[in-house]
Amino acid sequence: MSKDLQRDLAQAGSLGFTLVALVLVFTGLGYVLDRWLHTRPWLMVAGVFVGFVLGFTYLVVVMFADSSGVRDRKKPGGGGGKSDGSST
Repeated sequence: MSKDLQRDLAQAGSLGFTLVALVLVFTGLGYVLDRWLHTRPWLMVAGVFVGFVLGFTYLVVVMFADSSGVRDRKKPGGGGGKSDGSST
């Protein structure tokens, strides 16, 4: 298996884990606040939505950063341009 494929699989697993973790954390936080404030189930439901929105936003930001070539610019010699600033 190539290094690029391994890195992409690891990133996909990390993104999936992050999305699920954010939903679970905010759901749990909503559950605890519901028990404390006696507002069952509204804050838990809000926690599900907040966690999903934050997780999906993180997913989109990472995917757009990856597709814009940020990863290639971090590599030595990546980016394809000359380092002296000339355009020719």
